[in-house]
Order: sequence, then structure tokens, then C-alpha cells
Amino acid sequence: MHLFLEPSRRLTVSQKDPEIDLSDDDDRKFVFFTDGRKVEKSKDPNHQDFDGKWEEYRLVAEGKDPLGNKYERCYEVLEGNQKLRETLYLKVGRSSTEVSIRYIYDLVSPAKTNAAPSSH
Repeated sequence: MHLFLEPSRRLTVSQKDPEIDLSDDDDRKFVFFTDGRKVEKSKDPNHQDFDGKWEEYRLVAEGKDPLGNKYERCYEVLEGNQKLRETLYLKVGRSSTEVSIRYIYDLVSPAKTNAAPSSH
């Protein structure tokens, strides 16, 4: 849950078709493959590979946490390419209670590096 409830302060996003790489300020790297390949789950919490897909303009990946709870991560660019929204949909507990968490990151110019979350 730590991974879901504490947002990154900065994200670096790069695209190498069919791969989208996200790195954060805690030296974690998330790689989303959008070409339909089956990705093996990594045992390294600091480097995770995901089967990703494009739903219109959103990058979407689904998975399960170590306790078996289902989640979905979505990323989408907002407001004229100046913001990135990360949305986490979690199903937790025996009753599969649904929880939605959103983080908004402001674009920071390459000279300043990375995207930083805004307080909304």
C-alpha cells in the first residue's frame, strides 16, 4: 500500500515505442509494454514491468499487489500537455471495496528536469 498511498514527488517519462518508462525520485522504474506481449512480474519492487494498453489517450495497466488485491493504474496528459494525471483504482479487502486515488503532476521544463506534483 505504501507504493499507492505515497505519491512520487517527481516523475520522468520517456517513450520508446512500444515501451513507456516512468522513473520516480525514489529510484523506482515502471515499464509499460503496449505491444501485447506477456510480461513476467519482477520480484524487484524498484523495477516493475507491466502489460500496458492504450485506451484512447490513456495509458492503462492492471495488476495485483502482493496480497492479491486488484489495481489499475492510468496515466493521461491534461491541459495542453502541461499536466499528467495518475489515477489508481484499487479493490481491497474481502469485499473488494473500490478506492480511487488521483495525483496531478505539473510539467517542469527539461532544464529543471522531471514533473512535480501540484497541490490540488
